[in-house]
Amino acid sequence: MLAALAAPRSDDRFLRLHTPCGTDVLVAETLDGVEQIDGIGFQWTITALSLDAGLPLAPLIGQGALLQMQQADGSLRPLHGRITAAERLGSNGGLARYRLRLQPWL
Repeated sequence: MLAALAAPRSDDRFLRLHTPCGTDVLVAETLDGVEQIDGIGFQWTITALSLDAGLPLAPLIGQGALLQMQQADGSLRPLHGRITAAERLGSNGGLARYRLRLQPWL
């Protein structure tokens, strides 16, 4: 019961991450990246939190994901891409921290 109350949720956050893992399994914490008209398109590095410290990451590679960023007017800017890297950064017994890289499909 206590874990459910402390579970991170994405529905009211500035960053909302949707992955094949399911709703709120990975909740975006930070975002760092570049966006270019020419070249790589974009590359976003997302730090995410999860209650599951043992998420299987290999099946995520190559899968689609959606990152939504809340804009000043309240609208959500969608960024669709594929997960090209995923790693577990550690855990503290309650939450685990993961790093994902999201890039264009091309």
